[in-house]
Amino acid sequence: MELLLVDASPSRAHHDAQQSGSSALQVEGALLLSGVVTSTVLEIGALGGSVEVRAPALPLTVSPTVRFQSVGLSILVRDCNAAIGWATGDRPFTIRWRDEYGKAHLDRAGDFGRSMARSLIRYTDDVCGPRNR
Repeated sequence: MELLLVDASPSRAHHDAQQSGSSALQVEGALLLSGVVTSTVLEIGALGGSVEVRAPALPLTVSPTVRFQSVGLSILVRDCNAAIGWATGDRPFTIRWRDEYGKAHLDRAGDFGRSMARSLIRYTDDVCGPRNR
């Protein structure tokens, strides 16, 4: 099971920050079945508690006939020191899922490209203050 971060909505994050005092970055993601066994994603989390991840559409099932499912995520920074260290290739999330045989799995997840990395950097800079580059 793979989680791909595809697109972020920074304008929504900025609006949320002004309205509530804390900001959540809205991210469009995709769940991709990399195997041949129907699987249900139960939870998406973050390594080390650096962010809180909300995925209201979960649980979500992905099967060999429908290998791709869109998923919306809300990401909220909880630990600036940990979050500002993210880089492309880090896979900073965890994904908890169960296969069709009932076996539970917990994997690192969250592949993203340069565009998403820039969105994550802008978001953490907005929430935590600019970092030294």
